[in-house]
Amino acid sequence: MQNIKYFSRFAWFFLWYNFYAVLGGAYVRATGSGAGCGEHWPLCNGQVVPNLSTIHTVIEYTHRVSSGVLGIGSIVLLFWAFRVSKKGDPIRKSASVAFCFVVFEALLGAGLVIFGLVAANSSILRTVVMSLHLVATFILIASIALTAAWSSGFVNVWKFRISDRRIFPASLIIIGMFFIGMTGAITALGDTLFKPNYVGEGLVSDFYQAEHFLKSLRVVHPILAILISIFTVFTAWFLTNKNSSKTQKKMLYYIVTIFIVQILSGFVNIFLLAPVWMQMVHLFLADLTWIACVLFYSEVLSKECVQNEGELGLIKN
Repeated sequence: MQNIKYFSRFAWFFLWYNFYAVLGGAYVRATGSGAGCGEHWPLCNGQVVPNLSTIHTVIEYTHRVSSGVLGIGSIVLLFWAFRVSKKGDPIRKSASVAFCFVVFEALLGAGLVIFGLVAANSSILRTVVMSLHLVATFILIASIALTAAWSSGFVNVWKFRISDRRIFPASLIIIGMFFIGMTGAITALGDTLFKPNYVGEGLVSDFYQAEHFLKSLRVVHPILAILISIFTVFTAWFLTNKNSSKTQKKMLYYIVTIFIVQILSGFVNIFLLAPVWMQMVHLFLADLTWIACVLFYSEVLSKECVQNEGELGLIKN
């Protein structure tokens, strides 16, 4: 019992460390430091410890070191999960997924560097790889969050039943969050390479006549974010009633709050012309929003579903 307690603490800490690593990667992109180590990987400019005379090299090298620690942490999480759990325990599966996606993320990051998809590169290939990077990051932090939440008893383990009608709206929201994240990553890249000169630049005019596709796509992210946020909040509200667990009710209010704050931060980001610090804040809130949705639906899908006078109800375990 004591071992699982320490394990869950480590899992929560590891989740927060992942937030730091994700923000570090975004900072590398936002500052144009992706080429700070040249086209060498895993070495930096061909060295284990490079010459740190330039700020871009310092930023990129620091991120690589933090990513290395991330890899070690994922191995610890995986082996520890197998030590404190029995065969078939869901935390073994979530920890295994986390480890696999840490490896996948590392390979994607290596590909960005080796193929020169960094700094001022504005190719379609870079946007595709960055989108994959974002989805992989979402899956990674979700698997770590579930490992931490399940092992600590914060939320119940979901019970996947294909007949459960709540699977459909939950799946729509998860897919929608992926699209919000991907379009957000593309928009952030566009703001870095083609910094807007005034509030709203590209949201209307560039959609029709932009010299680069990254400018024309700026309008997509805020519209998609608002629509999916509204759908998510109303769906979460609909799935929660008087019979829902206290955890689910608390998570509902958290979801409503974090979505409102996140939308407002998006408008602030646009108003301030996407400064680096605000991009970091917006991304951090996006990660928190994503984790809130994942944990909420883990709690929702852990309950049995019944039909009551035409309405969807939840009964306590």
